[in-house]
Amino acid sequence: MSSSSKIARTRVVAPSSRPQSRGLADRTIIAANKNQVPIRTNLRGSALLNTPRLNKGAGFSREERQIFGLEGFLPYDVHSLEKQALRAYNQLLKQPSVILKHAFLASLRDQNQVLFYKIMQDHLKELLGVLYTPGAAEAVANYSNLFRRPVGCYILEGHLLDVNRTADVAYDSNNPHDAIDLVVVTDAEAILGIGDQGVGGITISTSKAALYTLGAGINPNRILPVVLDCGTDNHALFSDSLYMGWKRTRIRGKNYDQFVDRFIKNCRELFPNAIIHFEDFGMANAYRLMEKYKHIPMFNDDIQGTGAVALAALIAAIKVSGASLKDQRIVIYGAGSAGMGIAEQIKDGLMILEGLTEEEACRRFWCVDRNGLLVESMGNNLRHAQLPYARPDEETEHWAKSEDNEGTWLMDVVKNVKPTVLIGTSTHSRAFSEELIREMGKHVERPIIFPMSNPTALCEVDPADALHWTENRALVATGSPFPPVELGNGKQYTVAQTNNALIYPALGLGAILARSNTISNSMLMAGVNSLASLSPALSNPEASLLPDLADVRNVSVDVAAAVVRQAVQDGNAKDENTIKVVNGKGPLPLEEYIRSRMWDAVYRPLELVD
Repeated sequence: MSSSSKIARTRVVAPSSRPQSRGLADRTIIAANKNQVPIRTNLRGSALLNTPRLNKGAGFSREERQIFGLEGFLPYDVHSLEKQALRAYNQLLKQPSVILKHAFLASLRDQNQVLFYKIMQDHLKELLGVLYTPGAAEAVANYSNLFRRPVGCYILEGHLLDVNRTADVAYDSNNPHDAIDLVVVTDAEAILGIGDQGVGGITISTSKAALYTLGAGINPNRILPVVLDCGTDNHALFSDSLYMGWKRTRIRGKNYDQFVDRFIKNCRELFPNAIIHFEDFGMANAYRLMEKYKHIPMFNDDIQGTGAVALAALIAAIKVSGASLKDQRIVIYGAGSAGMGIAEQIKDGLMILEGLTEEEACRRFWCVDRNGLLVESMGNNLRHAQLPYARPDEETEHWAKSEDNEGTWLMDVVKNVKPTVLIGTSTHSRAFSEELIREMGKHVERPIIFPMSNPTALCEVDPADALHWTENRALVATGSPFPPVELGNGKQYTVAQTNNALIYPALGLGAILARSNTISNSMLMAGVNSLASLSPALSNPEASLLPDLADVRNVSVDVAAAVVRQAVQDGNAKDENTIKVVNGKGPLPLEEYIRSRMWDAVYRPLELVD
């Protein structure tokens, strides 16, 4: 490069991305154009190859190898992204266990970001269980033993975020305050059913962050995964000499609240437009913090995401059955954060969609936990989130009850309530017995049965059994993936998976594009309605109640559009460009605008900056 030249450019045509919507050439053109925008960098040689967001491996062209000083660093042949993805996928298949597959994907992400996302997008349904639940649980538990390279942000009590800590992920922005769109944070107290895992919780944040990119095209370089290291009450970690977290019991009470508050305030100062995603906080803190910070753009996926996708499946099921939401009698088995989150979301649906008061909506629920049906006399034994759903004690006085039991148990509730909807979040394997399902089926033409506990081994009922015991009348959705169920006569029932990835990435994308002041209940409900409207079962009763996860990118466009429109209607949106698009004054229709803002796993051109 000459001494008078400030910038040397290589204009490399990026590989064509897969069309984001079938049969629409204009959408493909939009995607191709955005992927031709160069990334500017001053890195050369090994420094470029060791930067995951820029590394193309064997995909660097001849011209790029010359300009960026890569000759001699790479084998001769130039390989397309597709060829690289095939090679890496074949290597992945040779890994003998889920934990080694997870480690392989993590290593690939740390070497070549685009290639990692390309493989994940091409095989999303197959690999989601490796990257996230259930595969991530083992990776979290063994974090300190598997540690190779730090990814994300680790914060101890009293330590504030340092803007320099995020400079490396803000490479495409000159303004550090606009460098991060999304912060995914956990305190790791309640990880994936395996409980307190201390600093290992960072793996949950990084996996969840990746799903935002895979599901809704949020730029991975503008997402900050965080773990709040509050210590740990997991004594097995104390005895592990390799444990890398803070070896002290968890901070609680005032100290914990002050720690979280400082973190939130610091985030708002550094990244005032960022969405804050809370993940795997303990139930006692999760609800309290969600309420405390509802005035900012924050979201708790364990509560709101699980509830939202369950409500979308429920709305679809009700439409198939020809009933109405307000007429449902809903039994929830498992009154923890997931179960009560589902109850809260359905309650909001009853209020917003059906016009019920909060008290009227709560009367549609019967919640059962390990102590039996939640009733008012349980008093101080009820958590704050459970209180509105506790039934009056006199309601059960004349019920027929099982012998030799204290309290009112699931079978008692089913016999006396005659529920139309049965939801399981208990992690109690096969809790929905044949007797219980047949009892429910006696009184309901189309029983709605959602055994949502993860993983598959903890699911409350096998969908095939639920259908068989109801003469194929049940409408079923599960938390774990299950194969189609043979119904006879050559027909199959496709079991919907209530995977949060169908909604929370799109909710985040919509809130980011709108620069929303908060994430309101009406925004969340708009996303739920949009997702429910895409149910394949609305046109084919044997089809899934929810869209296929493999089509999540297209689903996210529609859901994000609904969220953006609602944000503008609520007066929450701050982004002037997005507001203009919603009002029909932008250069593109809203859905096309959303696609144009989504990050794709393609190799973009590079510009060498002197």
